[in-house]
Amino acid sequence: MIVANLGSAPWTAAGQNLVSILPVSIGVCIIILNFFSFILSYLMKTRLTLMTIIKSMALAFFFGMFIDLFVYVHHIVYVPENIWIRCLYSLIGINLVAVAVSIYFQAGSVYLPFDYLLQAFGKLKNNYTVGTIFCMSIPLSVSILIIVFQHHVAGLGIGTILFMFGIGFLIDHYNRWIVIHKAPTQNAHSL
Repeated sequence: MIVANLGSAPWTAAGQNLVSILPVSIGVCIIILNFFSFILSYLMKTRLTLMTIIKSMALAFFFGMFIDLFVYVHHIVYVPENIWIRCLYSLIGINLVAVAVSIYFQAGSVYLPFDYLLQAFGKLKNNYTVGTIFCMSIPLSVSILIIVFQHHVAGLGIGTILFMFGIGFLIDHYNRWIVIHKAPTQNAHSL
């Protein structure tokens, strides 16, 4: 979705806009945003262990570095210019994100800091739909402020709108197709 340049997920769009004011890559900006998400989650009284914080920030670090790696490789290999190919890239990107999130939520016990922030807003508002709106308003506000001051639109577009309104539907769809059964934990005392 970054390479298609038709709009990205809200947190990624915020990272794309931060790149225009910070001397770092998109991946590093996403790691910074994850770190601040943890701080905000903590201020909202989310209980997190030190080990959860360490694991989640390690996950955020690898996530950010993989974004940088894939964007770098993609720019070397091929950057689409045709609008229809860019649209195809966006549609594929949204679906790949939905597949990844479906697998990630089913298999993982540690999430990205953005996800803990979403949970904090969901609990605060007693409603995950409203909580999601509040949570997504943060990166959208960051993007809009930077766009206003820089006079350059980055990361926001039709892809962002499709992501905002379509990702939940796609995740539900892929959750029906992809089912990860966790192995039962064995009681150590039964040995």
